[in-house]
Order: sequence, then structure tokens, then C-alpha cells
Amino acid sequence: MPRKTKCNPAAAARNKHLCESLADSCFPVSEGPSASRLHEFFLRQFCDTHTCSGGQKPFSNGYKKKKTSIFYISISILTLLLLPLFYIFVYLYRRGIKKGSQELRRIPKIGQKKSF
Repeated sequence: MPRKTKCNPAAAARNKHLCESLADSCFPVSEGPSASRLHEFFLRQFCDTHTCSGGQKPFSNGYKKKKTSIFYISISILTLLLLPLFYIFVYLYRRGIKKGSQELRRIPKIGQKKSF
């Protein structure tokens, strides 16, 4: 039984042609060297991937997860741990300042005797 492929050569050729015409309209070669470089880049990066040759395509599987480095993960975890500690410290420090400044005494009512 032959292996069924997901790629349709006719559809790939049509998509490649549409991609090339898009590159021609967006980045005309006659507009100068920078447009010519953009045109070539667009063709190589996007249009050349519309093929059924079986080579690795840059966007064949949609979004691929990037490999994250250990450094990035450790910095993220450290930040997530230190940020709450910082806010707890600030909260406790500010609460201590408020308690120190609010040492208020009760005003005795006139006519009452102090009972100690």
C-alpha cells in the first residue's frame, strides 16, 4: 500500500506562483537594490517553501516552541521568588512606620475620674 502524503503538488505549485506574484507586486525588482534584496529574501524565505520535495520547511508545522535556555528559566524563577519577598518587605516596613507614628493617647472625658 503506497504511503499517503499530505502534500498536493498542484496546490503547492499554485501557492508558489501566488507567493511569487505577491513578491513581485510588493517588492518590485525595478525599484532599486533594496527592493531587489527584499524580493530575493521573500522568495527564498517564503516562496521556496511551497514544494513537495520533502525537505525541511521553516514553517511547516506552524508555531514551534523555541528551546529555552537554563539561564532564562533560572532568572524567571528567581524573579518570581524575589518579587513577592520584596513586596512583603515593603509592606512590613511601611506598616512599622505607620505604627510608630500613630501612638495616640485617648482623651479622657471631662468629669470622669481616672481609675488606676
